[in-house]
Amino acid sequence: MSRTVYSHPDGFTLAFNDDALTATDDDGKAVLLPIGPIGLAELGNTLLALAAEQEDKFTSERAGAAMGNDLINELLAVRGEPQREAFRAIHDKLYALSQLEPFDAAAGGFAGAVVDVLQIGIANIPTFEGDEE
Repeated sequence: MSRTVYSHPDGFTLAFNDDALTATDDDGKAVLLPIGPIGLAELGNTLLALAAEQEDKFTSERAGAAMGNDLINELLAVRGEPQREAFRAIHDKLYALSQLEPFDAAAGGFAGAVVDVLQIGIANIPTFEGDEE
């Protein structure tokens, strides 16, 4: 009797039967992968470690995004104040961001939160021609 280990919403499945894993695509094409009890245990441990790693990345990405949102709010709050307040806020957030692990996931979340806002801000910077002040 085959036991389904994983079913993807698009129809891909992974099943176990008689010391073998069977991977099936959405067209019904299958690949048989021999694996015994020791191999299953090793695969299970590896999958658990990968899941924990992905969770760490997701948590770090969310923390980076929250920092980006906080920075935007802080910059809005100091609008019209001396620029040193904005630079201080930026410095503090970038320093805190640099402390998160894994950094690449945190930086991705941070960028996702601030890039669009920065692009809109840059697009709306007044332009001056000639000797205008």
